[in-house]
Amino acid sequence: MSSIQPVSPAHLRLSSLSKREMQVAQKILQGLPNKTIACELFISERTVKFHCANIYRKLEIRNRAALMARYFRYLYQAEDNSLPAA
Repeated sequence: MSSIQPVSPAHLRLSSLSKREMQVAQKILQGLPNKTIACELFISERTVKFHCANIYRKLEIRNRAALMARYFRYLYQAEDNSLPAA
């Protein structure tokens, strides 16, 4: 019998991002500036800024640093959940 794992609120918010917003978020997490993200995704720098604003709004954060903190917190929680209970 499989157990059902509760879905974290952070995961639910991540799943609310569009495919392009996820691509932009991944580039942000790589530490790339908007201009480089725009070039790599073949979009304008203004469009990158638009996607950033949407990402921040959907994840209820204010900036890139908060995005990185949220991502690493999410990874840490996922790692903790994968460890067997003592």
